[in-house]
Amino acid sequence: MSATGRVAVAVDRPRAAGADGAPRARGRRLPLLLLPLLGLAAWQAAVWIARPREWLLPSPSTVAEVLWDERGRLWFHAQATIAEAAVGFAMAAVLGVLLAVAVAGSRVVERTLYPWLVASQAIPVLAIAPLVAVWLDYGAAQVMVAFVIAFFPVVVTGVDGLRSVDPALARAARTLGASRGWAFRHVTLPAALPSLFSGMRMSAVFAVTGATVAEYVGADRGLGYLSEFSTAQFETARSFAAIALLALIGLAFFAAVGLAERIALPHRRHAARPPWRRR
Repeated sequence: MSATGRVAVAVDRPRAAGADGAPRARGRRLPLLLLPLLGLAAWQAAVWIARPREWLLPSPSTVAEVLWDERGRLWFHAQATIAEAAVGFAMAAVLGVLLAVAVAGSRVVERTLYPWLVASQAIPVLAIAPLVAVWLDYGAAQVMVAFVIAFFPVVVTGVDGLRSVDPALARAARTLGASRGWAFRHVTLPAALPSLFSGMRMSAVFAVTGATVAEYVGADRGLGYLSEFSTAQFETARSFAAIALLALIGLAFFAAVGLAERIALPHRRHAARPPWRRR
């Protein structure tokens, strides 16, 4: 084969790979659905084989029927949970980043506050939620518990991210005439954003968990309240439906933070695959 022919073949190969890229990408997403489908199949098989009473273990079809028939009621309670988790997460993200900056930038703040912040995470949330429900009104209590749970991951990952930035980068900017604030905003903080977003993804899911736990303790609406109320009435299918919605809300919060990361850090959309990772 001539040199020209070899060049033509080399040029055509990427095109062929690109043409088949969409089907291959869809094929890679198929395993994502494998686990839930296997779980539903095992659940349905257990119902067929054991034949438990419906209040003990409803079938997936029964839960799906409840999701559709009571969609208005479920959406009413879901709105409360979404609002509580969103406000709690927003507070945790803002205050967590500010505290992370303070801890990473000041030894006094680190020695004064950081150890107590770590020690506070040893207290179970179920021990805090009843007290918060007594002190605050409905809504504020759920937001506060969501904030308390979501706050810690943002601070820890933020501190680690800020400390991991090479200080030589900021020093180089300073030698070129940049102020300390400019170097922090344009050099240090952008370099720490990947770690911050990792913490925010965890925090977003934890905020949903915190709001739900607080609804179990004391509330008059929300998916946690609906699940507890339904279980007490042996309406297990409705409780399963509420749990399914909570899982979807958690996934939506996680995906929203991931979308924000893709917008803020477009260069990380196609991250290099580690050499030890298989296809």
